[in-house]
Amino acid sequence: MNHARHSSEDFDSESGRSSPNLAGLDSTSALILVNESDEEAPLNFTSREQDDLDYSPDIDDFDSIPVLTSPNLQPLSSTSVFLYLLSPYLKLGATLLPNVDLPLKFGLPALFLFAVLSAFARQIWYMLSRYMRKPELEDIVADAFGRGRGKERRRRILRSLVRAGTGVLRMSLATIYLREAAHLLPSLLPDDLTPVPVFIMTLILGVFLFPLVLAKSLASKRVVYATWASIATFVLWLACVIFAYSKGTLGVSPTYLRMGTLWQSITTIAFTFTSSTTLSLYASLKANKLHHYHPHSSANFNKTPISRSFKTISLVSVAVAVCLTLPLVFFAAAPNHPTVQEDSPGARVAPFIVFLKSATLFFGIPSILVTTPSLPIPERIRRSVTIQLSKIIIFLLIVVLAMVPAKITGVLSDILIVCALSATYFLPALIHITTHFFKRPLSIIMPSLSSPNTPNPATASTVQGSASLSSTATGGFPPDPPDSANDPLLQRKEAALQKKQFRKRLVWDFGVWVLLLPVGGGGFVWAVGTLAGKW
Repeated sequence: MNHARHSSEDFDSESGRSSPNLAGLDSTSALILVNESDEEAPLNFTSREQDDLDYSPDIDDFDSIPVLTSPNLQPLSSTSVFLYLLSPYLKLGATLLPNVDLPLKFGLPALFLFAVLSAFARQIWYMLSRYMRKPELEDIVADAFGRGRGKERRRRILRSLVRAGTGVLRMSLATIYLREAAHLLPSLLPDDLTPVPVFIMTLILGVFLFPLVLAKSLASKRVVYATWASIATFVLWLACVIFAYSKGTLGVSPTYLRMGTLWQSITTIAFTFTSSTTLSLYASLKANKLHHYHPHSSANFNKTPISRSFKTISLVSVAVAVCLTLPLVFFAAAPNHPTVQEDSPGARVAPFIVFLKSATLFFGIPSILVTTPSLPIPERIRRSVTIQLSKIIIFLLIVVLAMVPAKITGVLSDILIVCALSATYFLPALIHITTHFFKRPLSIIMPSLSSPNTPNPATASTVQGSASLSSTATGGFPPDPPDSANDPLLQRKEAALQKKQFRKRLVWDFGVWVLLLPVGGGGFVWAVGTLAGKW
């Protein structure tokens, strides 16, 4: 789609002396200098394929910002994006790590491996979003598996399936969070009080949770403050866990005992580094840049500061998560075997561990529900009510599911871990392979006949000025559109660029195949065998 950046008017502005039929190809010097024997020469084209690989420094691509920004995506600052990238790593999976009982020779490699794979998968999503110029998962899946004319029905089905899968994942996650938070709190009450049933505690937490889940986006202050509180309570929980372990009183969490069959040591570590909001956060970061965009400012085209680079923010969030979870892997390798000592300092900190863990899970729910896809409610009903009907129904479903029997919860937790691991590690690899191996590559500089040229905001005035110059040079008539699609020079340059970018993409392709086959395929085989009782 880079023909939008190098339209015929752009070339006309460089030379008003060309004939009408050759107006768009007057800049032939740049094309003649590139031939098959000089593929490594510097290329002065900003391409979609370069966006996909993103080997160049972070430069704000304002041509892609209007496409990446959709009405339901609100601008987020780099600090907020970092917050939401870090938050999923410090929730349920991290709090279960001390109980995985895994030797250090397996635990440490597993921790670093899945941290790297998570960062790698996020980078794949980031590159796919830039390459396809799509801000949301459903658009990327529809484009990857339903691109082309006459496939509108397939695209609608794919979008519906993606929305349903995303909804199941996030509702399952919120349900488990709420259920475990409600199960932990009754143990803090004094023994002389009447025990509070778990379903009563679930309803009480639901009352406090309801105002938070009615926020419209991740930019809402209620959601931002709740997420910061979740991270703060996790850090305090970690400090208490370290103190309890040093005193030899850190026991097994009952939460780990309530999880399903698939929650083994390695899968729990893999679940710790799962996340599902990468695409929306990248789009929101780009939207924030557009929010501060000034058409006539030269600062728009400067390199993005490292503090606002999505790649940097993502890597820092993974690094911080590794630092905060690393001690928990050591605790799992040599667990305590505490005896009952109610007056010891380690025992006195146990209630704080329980409360802070419950608070961490509770405050992590709003950011999940805010990004949950809406239910397909008929438009007639939506217009007739003034309340957020879809969010209220989803919230009520989660409260009800949080009160189901333990046997059903085990099945729900298995569904959760399968969906989370597939969405984080397997799906981006599958889409990358489908897009780059089984689909015709998107053109780099060759014009596309399927979509019109759309100059970006930064060059709109230049294009208008160049069009007027070109019109003057051709006797007041606009120049004839060049037949650049059949131009041999452009075809040679396109082939050279495609070959060069293919070589650059080999490292990424190798990593993607690792995600797809050994990690994804092997994981599915293990899950089937475990559920069938073979392993």
